Amino acid sequence: MKSIATSLLSLALLTTPGLAQTSCDPARLAAAVDRYAAEPFSALNWRVLQGLGDPMIEAAMAGGDTWSLQERWRSLAGEILPESQDLQAVSWNCRIAYPLSLLEKRVAALGKDHPYVKQWLLAQEQVMRACSSEQGEATLPPPLEAEAAFANRQAMDRAYQEASIAFYRDKEKAIPLFRAIAQSNSQHRAAARYNIANLLANARQPDAARAEADAILADASLSSVHAITRELLGYIANQEDTAQGWTRLIDGSIATLQTPAGAILANDELKREYASALTDIDFVGVREKDGDWWLDGTLPENPTISKSLVDSSRQHPMALWMMAGQSANHPFTLAPWSLVGGKWQASTAAYVDKALAVEPSGSKINGLARDMLTVLAANPNDGVRAVFWEKAKASMTAAETSCGSAPETAAAGFLLTHAVRLSAMAGRVDEAIAGLEAVPFKTARAYKMSALHGLAQYLAAMGQLDDARRLRDRLITPEVLQAAPGETVSLDRDRFSAVLALIAEDEARWREAVLLRSDPASDLMFNFLPAKTLWAFSADQAFSAQDRALFARAAWTRDYGLVRRVDGEKLAVLHELNPEIKAVWEKVKADYPDISPRNQRLLTILRSPAHNILVAMPGGWSPESLKPASFTEIDGWNPNDKNWWCPLEPDRQLLSLRQQADDAAGLPETKSYAMRRLANVDDPELRAALAEKRDLVLSGHPMVKAVNWKEIRLLTQMDQAPKRLTEAAIRWARNSRGEDGAAEALALAVKATRYGCNWHGGHERYSKAAQQMLVRRFEATPWQILTPYWFGCRRQEWNADFTAKVTTCEPKSWPGQAPLN
Repeated sequence: MKSIATSLLSLALLTTPGLAQTSCDPARLAAAVDRYAAEPFSALNWRVLQGLGDPMIEAAMAGGDTWSLQERWRSLAGEILPESQDLQAVSWNCRIAYPLSLLEKRVAALGKDHPYVKQWLLAQEQVMRACSSEQGEATLPPPLEAEAAFANRQAMDRAYQEASIAFYRDKEKAIPLFRAIAQSNSQHRAAARYNIANLLANARQPDAARAEADAILADASLSSVHAITRELLGYIANQEDTAQGWTRLIDGSIATLQTPAGAILANDELKREYASALTDIDFVGVREKDGDWWLDGTLPENPTISKSLVDSSRQHPMALWMMAGQSANHPFTLAPWSLVGGKWQASTAAYVDKALAVEPSGSKINGLARDMLTVLAANPNDGVRAVFWEKAKASMTAAETSCGSAPETAAAGFLLTHAVRLSAMAGRVDEAIAGLEAVPFKTARAYKMSALHGLAQYLAAMGQLDDARRLRDRLITPEVLQAAPGETVSLDRDRFSAVLALIAEDEARWREAVLLRSDPASDLMFNFLPAKTLWAFSADQAFSAQDRALFARAAWTRDYGLVRRVDGEKLAVLHELNPEIKAVWEKVKADYPDISPRNQRLLTILRSPAHNILVAMPGGWSPESLKPASFTEIDGWNPNDKNWWCPLEPDRQLLSLRQQADDAAGLPETKSYAMRRLANVDDPELRAALAEKRDLVLSGHPMVKAVNWKEIRLLTQMDQAPKRLTEAAIRWARNSRGEDGAAEALALAVKATRYGCNWHGGHERYSKAAQQMLVRRFEATPWQILTPYWFGCRRQEWNADFTAKVTTCEPKSWPGQAPLN
């Protein structure tokens, strides 16, 4: 990306069509479009749209470069005085930028080995000691016997270093010391003046601190500290918390942000101020707002920052555009287009209209900046769509012709996305596809994820499967799905995979889609597939060895749980794909040479909690495939999914499958943060209609049609692992002669009742029977000694007050789900 950024910088000031490029690297064009589309209503985009250029400088917080400055200090000081450890131990409390600049200047002028450079460092070591710790003495060493040329410099340096020690150790003493320096002809007078203002601000004397800061900014001879003094004004304004103080801060930030790029790049101080202003403008509140109080001018009693924001929105078109744009656009970042109904459109239109009616700034928002606001409120009728498609295409053409340097580039990705949205909502899918086919920056995320993926999600959510498949076949190409260079897990490709799996018309297309995922076996559809199908997938070389092992493990365990035949070829395949289980199997035989195959299987399962009937685990941030780090260790966090098996929970699995489909379509959970934020535009009837469409898509899905619902019912009714395994161990122990593994089986079975499935009631009856049989039949054996307890109910739930977890024997339940068959 560095080369792309460098190329963009070389074009950043070229804002006229007359400077068009004859050819353009697609990666450079895509990077330019994405740079602006990522935050469409940012201060950066405003300035680019106004023709002020992009200096290609990123936002920076005050002190954000502290770590790199400290590293430079340690490196240079360590070269000059390697034996001095205090110079290397730079605390975060130490303000290192100014000392580093002095050291670098001294070295450049005199060389690293000059006696005065070393003497200055020895004195500075005491300053470092003072700032790194409040303990111990910090006293400057005796001055160097220096020639006259260095005597004056040494006097000025030592005076500043004495004041710096006081800055960290005795702040009241520091102010008069710095003031004496500031009133002299010392080369440190500018830094001293700044330190006075800083000390006053930290002493909670904002009036005095502001007066000092204003005096600094009014003195051109102190220009070297103007940038950091402006940064200090933000701290002072926060202390004062007055409308006047906040307004000055906003005005100053906007003035800096509206400086032409050429002027910024020609001045190092302006570069720093610009980087800080990009951060400060958000800090002072020029960003998304809750509600429209600021548009109405409704203020609380004794307003401070709220008044300054209201005033700024009237005075500065940039402030109005940023706050209105981010506020109106925010719902679109939280939810897919399918949730944009009449209530949403009416609310957005009213908000944008009110913002543009704010005077005098509203009438000064023109051109593409105004278009970006109004497209959010647009209705998808033919005339409106035509207008915005024309604007989107013109912006894309300008971006391509200029290779990303034209002002229109800042609107290209955003207008494209919303033109596609309007076409989709009007039912003009062919229009949307044709527009997408003509996009010149198809590697940009603005194209791939905002426009193309947004359209795919919309069609899937609306149940328009034929349209979705046509879009897939024409535009969701291998190039679109290709991961970025060096990217091991492509989240974008995972998102496309989810949509493609949902709209698949047959098993081949579904398989092709899930194989695109970074974790193919995490698709919850696998949990519904018959064991026969899982066995078939275990032989599919397109899946990874880990996935194939998982398919075989789940299929074999289901067959075991359903009391089907599990030896012969099935056992061989299980062992071939799961060498860890094979090793356990062989170790059981080595430990108990005369063990029967049935009991060998039982003890192998008891030793290996990885035997599970699920392929993917619902819940968490997203589903994940069940691939244990160890095949023999207990999972202490999730006993129900990861330690042997529970019966299949149909409500849980169907709920999760529906949620997976909603996730693929971009629909947030109804109780999620996103939906809480969308409460004012949420339409429950629209959401209910989308749920019906989703169920129609799922019930007609080829893999749902392939589900063996009779097998699902049997898996639902099967014994949970603790019961099945413990009762089998008890039967074995009744006929045991003592050295055949039965004692170990009983002990591990009791362990399974502690760490295995706890969602389906307690284990007391068989856990107690197994533990007591251990006492009766195998007393004083190591396995009996290791098993002093039996276990009943293990599930814990929060109490009514949510103050503590309590143990319950009640089975866990999920919201009842309608069947999909």
